[in-house]
Amino acid sequence: MRNFRSESRMIGIIALCLLLVLPAAVSAIGVTGSKYVGSIQPGGTDIHNMTVTIGANDNPTDVLVEVYGFGQNIGQGYAAVTQANDVSPYSARSFITLSTSSFHLEPGAAQNVDATISVPANTGPGGRYALIYIHAKPSKGASFTTAVLVPVLITIAGTPPTVTGSITNLSVGEVTVGQPITVTTTLKNTGNYHYYNTVNTIAISDATGNLVGNFSTRPAIYAIIPGNTVHYTITPELQNIPAGTYTVDSKVLLESGTALDEKTTTFSVKTNYIAPVTESNITLTPGSAGTLTSPDGRFSVSFPSGAVLGDAVVTLKPYAKDKLQAAPADAKLGTTCFEITGLSGLLSKDATVQVTYSADDLAAAGGDASQLKLSYYDAAKNAWVILPTQVDTGSRKLTATTNHMGVWAVMVSSSTSGKGGILGLPLPLTVILASLIIAVFITGNRGGKRK
Repeated sequence: MRNFRSESRMIGIIALCLLLVLPAAVSAIGVTGSKYVGSIQPGGTDIHNMTVTIGANDNPTDVLVEVYGFGQNIGQGYAAVTQANDVSPYSARSFITLSTSSFHLEPGAAQNVDATISVPANTGPGGRYALIYIHAKPSKGASFTTAVLVPVLITIAGTPPTVTGSITNLSVGEVTVGQPITVTTTLKNTGNYHYYNTVNTIAISDATGNLVGNFSTRPAIYAIIPGNTVHYTITPELQNIPAGTYTVDSKVLLESGTALDEKTTTFSVKTNYIAPVTESNITLTPGSAGTLTSPDGRFSVSFPSGAVLGDAVVTLKPYAKDKLQAAPADAKLGTTCFEITGLSGLLSKDATVQVTYSADDLAAAGGDASQLKLSYYDAAKNAWVILPTQVDTGSRKLTATTNHMGVWAVMVSSSTSGKGGILGLPLPLTVILASLIIAVFITGNRGGKRK
C-alpha cells in the first residue's frame, strides 16, 4: 500500500509540473482590413480602417499595434523592420499614426483601429511602404504569440513609377544522381515601385543548343518591394540526361509578360544524370503479399503475407540528401536516398528492399561495390543501421531484409550494424531466448514473499 501511495503522489507531482511548464494558451487574432493599397497625392491624407477580433472561445487577450518599416526576406515573405533599421528611401513608416496602440479584448469582442496616412508634400515619385504589426502582448509562460502583418502599399499619385529589376545572381545547385537539380534566380527590385504576380522562367539547353526543357514558377503571391532582393527557385523535372555542359537562361517576367531582366549561366553534368525516384504507393493487407516498385524499377520493397496487422498505404518517395543525418564515423553516405512512409511501427515480418546503386554511389566507394550497403535511419536511437547487404555487380542491385522502414540511404562501409534480434541472434532464436528469460523470471518470483 505504501508503494501505491508513493507512486500516486509522484504522478500528482509530475502532472502539476507539466501544468506549470506548459505554455499559456494564446488567442488567435483576426483582422479585417488586412491590407492597404491606395493612391495619395503629396500632401494628402487617407484613413485605413481595421477591426481586430478574437474568437468567442478564445482567452482574454491584450493586443499591441505598432508601425514598422517594410522589409522582405530572401524567400519573398514580408518582414517587419524596426525604426533603427528602417533606412529605405521608400519607407512610409513615419507617415502613419494609429488611433490606438494597445487594448484589451474579451472573448468574441472586436476593436476598431484607424491608421491615418499623411503623405508629406515633398514626397518623391513611385511608391511608399510600411507594415502595421498587430499582435498579442506576450504573457508570462507563453512560448509564442499570434500576430498579423498588415501591408501598407501607397502609390504617390501624379508621379511616374519606375518599374525595373535586376537579376544579380543565377546559380545551379550540385548535380547529383537521384537528387533534384535546383536553379535559383536572385532578383533585386531596382525601381521605385512594387510589382505583383512576377514569374520566373528558365530554359535549359545542351551544348549543341537543343532545348532540354522549359520550366517556370507560379506567379509570386507577394509584392516585390523596391530595394529588396528575393529568390525564385525552380526544380526542373529533368529525367535522364547525358553527361555534358548545359546552359540555363533565366527571366523574371512582370504580370504583363514584360521581362524585368534576363541572365544565363552554365552547369556541368559529370555522369549521366538520373532523376529522383518518383513517388509511388501500394495498399498492403494482412493476408496478402505485395511489392512496392518505383516506376523506373530502380527501387522495390517486397512485403510478405502477414507483414502488416492491418491495412496500410505504404509510400515510396524521394528524400533530399542534404536533410540526411551524418553518417557514422566509420562510414560515409553515397548519393542514393529515399523514404518509405505509411507504417506506424515495425513490420511483423521482414520485407526485402532492393535498390539499384548509381555510378556516383560506386565512385563514393572508390569503385569497390562490395563496400556499398543499404541502411536506414533509426529515429528512436538517433543512429544509422547499416544492414547486411547482397551486392549484384551485374545488375547493380543492393538487397537487404528488415522490418524497419523510414529514411533510407546507400552507405559506404566495410561493416554492418543491423543484425536483427537480441545480441545479434536471428529473430526466431531471439523469440526463444526471450521466452526462456520470461519463464525463468516467473519461476524465480513464485517463491518470493509479498510485501
